[in-house]
Amino acid sequence: MNNKNYYRVLPGLLITALALLAFMPVTVLAVDTESSAAAALRIITEPSGRGRLKDQHGQVYGMSTELIKAVQQQLGDTAKIEILPWARAYAIAVSSDNVALYDTIRTAGREDKFKWVGPIKIYSVDLHARKGAIKDNASLADLLQNHVVCETRNTSIVNELLSLGFEIDKNLILSRQSGDCYNMLKLGRADLIAMHSDVTPKRQAELLDAGLDLQPVYPLQPIEIYLAFSLAVNDTVINNWQCALNKLVLQGEFRRLYQGEYADAMINEIEARAAQSQQQLVCH
Repeated sequence: MNNKNYYRVLPGLLITALALLAFMPVTVLAVDTESSAAAALRIITEPSGRGRLKDQHGQVYGMSTELIKAVQQQLGDTAKIEILPWARAYAIAVSSDNVALYDTIRTAGREDKFKWVGPIKIYSVDLHARKGAIKDNASLADLLQNHVVCETRNTSIVNELLSLGFEIDKNLILSRQSGDCYNMLKLGRADLIAMHSDVTPKRQAELLDAGLDLQPVYPLQPIEIYLAFSLAVNDTVINNWQCALNKLVLQGEFRRLYQGEYADAMINEIEARAAQSQQQLVCH
C-alpha cells in the first residue's frame, strides 16, 4: 500500500478502534455485576440448643436451619451451612465479602456492618436464675454485688451487660458457645443467664428435664434476630432472600416450624412484618 492510500485508510481504522474501546468498559462492568450477584454465598451459624445442631453425618439441623434451607430451596441456592463458634463466625462475616450469618441480633452498633434479611425471631429478654436462688424483685445493685452472669462471647447482650455495670472475669463469665452457660448454671459457677421471656410449656419442660427450673429476675432490652449478610453481597441477592423468606412466612411455613417452640405472639408479629415487607419489595 502506498503512502497516499495508507493515510486514506488510517482515519477509518482509528474510528473503528475508538468505537470498540468505548464499548469495552460497559461490557466488563456488566459481567462483573452479574458475577457478583451470582457468587456463591458462604452460610454460617453457631451451635445452639434448639436452632442449630449437627447430626451424626455432620449436617446442620434445627428450626432456624430448616427455615434457612427452605429459603435456599426457593432460590436454588445449594451452599452447605457451616457451624462455627459464634466469635469466629461473626469475625468471618464482618471481614469477608460473601457471607450470610444467622441467627444474628440486629443492633444499632451492627447496623452499618451488614445487610439484613428478616426478622426471623423477635422476643423480650430477661436475666433468669434458678427458682428461689435470687430474691424476688432483686435490684440491679444486688445482682452486680452478689451474683455472676454467664453470656456467650461477642453477643449484643454482652455489651448491654457491660453497660449495666457487670465486669468480665468479676461477675460476668463469657462462654464460647451458648449452651455452655446452661452448664455453668447447672454447675453453680454462674447464677444468671440471659434467656428470652416467652418460654413455652414445651421449652419449660425441656429445661426442667435438664435440671433447670428457671425464673426471670431482671429485664433486658428486647431483641430482633436476622440473617446478616456481608456488605459486599449484591443488593439483588438481598432482595431475593427477603422475598423468599416473606413468601415462606406468609404461606405458613414459619408457623409450622416454630409453633409450640416459640410464643404465638412472636409468630404473629413475624407474619405481620413479612406482609408489610412484601408490599414494599419488587419480588419475582
